[in-house]
Amino acid sequence: MRVALVVCLGLALGACAHPGQRRAAEAPAPAGEPPPRAEPRRPPVAHDVVENAAGTFVGQRVDGGELLTPESLLDELSRADLICVGEEHGHARSHFAQWVVLGALAERSAMNGRTVALGLEMLPRAEQRPLDRYLGFELDEDELLREARWPQNWGWDFSFYRPQLELARHKGLPVLALNAPRELTRAVAHHGLDGLTREQKKQLPELDLSDGDHRAWFDGTMKGHPHGKPDLVYAAQVVWDETMAESAARWLGGRLPGRQLVVMAGSGHCRGDAIPKRVRRRAPARAVSVRVAGTEPAKAGEWDFVMVFE
Repeated sequence: MRVALVVCLGLALGACAHPGQRRAAEAPAPAGEPPPRAEPRRPPVAHDVVENAAGTFVGQRVDGGELLTPESLLDELSRADLICVGEEHGHARSHFAQWVVLGALAERSAMNGRTVALGLEMLPRAEQRPLDRYLGFELDEDELLREARWPQNWGWDFSFYRPQLELARHKGLPVLALNAPRELTRAVAHHGLDGLTREQKKQLPELDLSDGDHRAWFDGTMKGHPHGKPDLVYAAQVVWDETMAESAARWLGGRLPGRQLVVMAGSGHCRGDAIPKRVRRRAPARAVSVRVAGTEPAKAGEWDFVMVFE
């Protein structure tokens, strides 16, 4: 995917899109948070919302501030084993950025021989079977959303994710359901790790609750959201991160450097001290974090690269 193509990537996004358009149901509360107060339903999302967010960008290395051409940024990412592209769930441009990165690495895989896969925060691991059937053209989009319980598991409109999944489907890329069951993270948030049933405890990954910087970030983020007991809510957040990191590390396994995984997850999960750091604890992987530049400056140690759109 060369620079000239990067400038106008969105022009091709509609080629594989499903003709149907839907509005997903309201999502359950994010992992680690109690159920929210009743809020207005999210407005419908245009079928081509990601295509319409296409734009030109430059890259930036957060540590030192070096600016990178689109080609240089994508070359840098192609040398990593796990690339966590953080999203603001309702921000179409961050989903376009995910599509750019996935497409670029899929193209480079033809040259470097690596197997590229896409990892999803959006679905728990139990939904891998319908996802595989969709990738194998056994299910259409409507059937996937129904069988994988997309509205119940996620709730953000599938239009934000359709181009990335269609790209994977047509390129023959594996797609992994990475996440923990919502029932588990909710139980942790309400009852704590010690309050789980024996069966629930069997679902827990190895947990590291001792990262002071990550806890400080989380506490700052939760200010103004006084729901639940902070220690329990934080434990639920870590269960979510650790489950996704465990799923990613298992797939990468002992097959490095032959495999490469692009993870789509919320920005809070893609920070350097979230999924990337927790993957590195489990596997000798170079795991990097990427986000679209926003109003808050990216800090070294929290992010490796940003994509700055014009």
